Amino acid sequence: MQTLCSFHMEFNFNKYLLTLIISISFASASLAQRTLNGPDQMGRGQQLGESANDESKAKSEYIPADVRTWHLRDDFTFSDTVAVDTISNGYQIYNPIFKRSIAQAWLGNMGSAHQSMIFSEQQRYYGNLFYNSFLTYLPQPEKLHFYNTKTPFVNLTYHFGGPKSYSEEYISALYTQNINKKTNVGIQYQLSSSIGQYQYQKAENQNFKFWSSYNGRRYNMHTAFIYALINNQENGGISLDATDINWPELDPREIPMNFDDKAKHKITNYQFFYNHSLSIGNINVRQNDSTTTQLPVSTIYHTFKFDQGEHEYNIADLPFFYQTENPFYPIYYRDSLQTRDNSTYSNLSNTFQIKFNEEANSLLRFGLRAYITNDVRQYKMPQATNKLLDDSGKEIPNYQTQDSTLITSAIGGQIFKNLGDNFWWNAGVKLYFQGYRAGDSEITGSLNSQFRIRKDTAGFFANGGIYLRQPELFENQYFSNHLQWSNDFNQVKSIRIQGGIRIPTRRFELSGGANLITEHIYWKADGMPYQTSTVLQVLNARLKKHFIFGRVHFVNDVVVQYTSDEEYIPVPLVSLYNSTYYQNTLFKVLHFQIGFDARYNTEYYAPKYMPASGQFVNQTEQKVGNYPFIDAFVNLQLKRARIYVKLDHVNQGYPAEPYYSTYQYPGNPRNLKFGVSWNFYD
Repeated sequence: MQTLCSFHMEFNFNKYLLTLIISISFASASLAQRTLNGPDQMGRGQQLGESANDESKAKSEYIPADVRTWHLRDDFTFSDTVAVDTISNGYQIYNPIFKRSIAQAWLGNMGSAHQSMIFSEQQRYYGNLFYNSFLTYLPQPEKLHFYNTKTPFVNLTYHFGGPKSYSEEYISALYTQNINKKTNVGIQYQLSSSIGQYQYQKAENQNFKFWSSYNGRRYNMHTAFIYALINNQENGGISLDATDINWPELDPREIPMNFDDKAKHKITNYQFFYNHSLSIGNINVRQNDSTTTQLPVSTIYHTFKFDQGEHEYNIADLPFFYQTENPFYPIYYRDSLQTRDNSTYSNLSNTFQIKFNEEANSLLRFGLRAYITNDVRQYKMPQATNKLLDDSGKEIPNYQTQDSTLITSAIGGQIFKNLGDNFWWNAGVKLYFQGYRAGDSEITGSLNSQFRIRKDTAGFFANGGIYLRQPELFENQYFSNHLQWSNDFNQVKSIRIQGGIRIPTRRFELSGGANLITEHIYWKADGMPYQTSTVLQVLNARLKKHFIFGRVHFVNDVVVQYTSDEEYIPVPLVSLYNSTYYQNTLFKVLHFQIGFDARYNTEYYAPKYMPASGQFVNQTEQKVGNYPFIDAFVNLQLKRARIYVKLDHVNQGYPAEPYYSTYQYPGNPRNLKFGVSWNFYD
């Protein structure tokens, strides 16, 4: 802990040191740059917006054969290969939330709270709802990339937007190296710091990841330690009605906000992950008429995960914000002088699995796995109490706390086909049989395919599930200085179906889906959760198409959504993203793109952000949308270096103002930004 604290205290020095290293590397490495050849590493997960030919060429030119990357899926039992990120296509999309979704409700400043407005893409962390609005900045073991490389692999990345008075900076440093042929270790530090163009919205997020893997003939191991810190100011959004602000003439730093720098939000997260497996049994499998291979019949797994998080919300000098007829928080429960809300969460999880390997099943060509898992969740939060008075009748702060421990056990199984060139599928069930979530269940399935149609490659895909889940503890009860609730919500029931077709050679994908929910838990404008027994439907259709006319590219992504009741689930009817750019090569080595990105969604009742709980809540006072955000950019790629220069929100104020990113939170004005990412393989 002492080491981590020192590490945090010295981050300013480290930030500028890394900046200097990147600048020096950029100047010097161009003199020593050499091209490394290797095969195309892109698998069936290739993104639609990338030409297959461009992808293959780029990978063979910039990725050496001795760098392999994968992540673990299917409850950490399957290593799925991924490509090292070296492509310039889309590199100008520096904000991580827009790499996850084309439509976001967010506070307008990088590193702040956000929520995808594509309903099927909304993320939920069961057990601690305070994570939900910041999951992009809280790395999870399921998303970690593991490496195997014959030479050290280093990536240095730096983004900057100015001027310095409201600068935006992002720094990432990654280093990984094999100790021997079977053992790899790696480390990565990421810092996102943005002062913001409006008052009191500074966001500072950082995380540290250490990982290691061992891949032997019988025994395999993956482990990781993750530390993340989110430390943001909460200005509560603008305090005036949008019609009362003269947007064209007013400096963004002069727009009044509900809170000043005395309101702050902090999340601290520690995670430890250890997954290991042992292959048992042998079977001889005939590869051809003359060759047989000895393969393990089954594999046993044990996964240990520990997650600990602390959530803090503080307001100093609380009486100052009550000098108005309509204070942001109309009531306080614990302290009239200041807000010091604090809650902690931890989860200790153990999972044991046995998998019958599909490569050893030469007759039926599929695999089976079964597992049992146990979670022990512990909570500490303020206790439900009335205001306390001293002997003279004066209110005194009341900071009593309560502890809760919830234990849950579940069993499950899956049948799957992950190997092969043309068809992959799985079907699984998970039943919670003991503890807090007894009676919950998940039935899931997916399929994916790829086949040739004349000169094209095409495929169809589908996935879905039926889910029964108990409300998490914080949805049922929470007590703080400004928000308190005690509920007894029913089990939430939902069905999700998604499917479509893709033709990678035509850069085309068409998909659609449906979500059916009953006993849905939603949040009202008062900041508290409620439940409705109404059966809700959210339907969606999506079209992705990448057009190429000569050297001009048009990348399009359009989502249409229908909600049966926007009082409970508000979403924009249409959301779209377009990237139009001209692409060429100079001097046979400098690849460049010049163009613009555009994002747009129709008007809808965008959610309101509630700082005291860190949740996005529903509101019906004002619609947001019908305004395009357009960014102009130039991308450059010189061998192993990627560079972009970008003018954000180039259309500021046109066609109309204000330009909100969600209710009461305007998007940032026009701003110039640049970034560089450099890979080193030796």
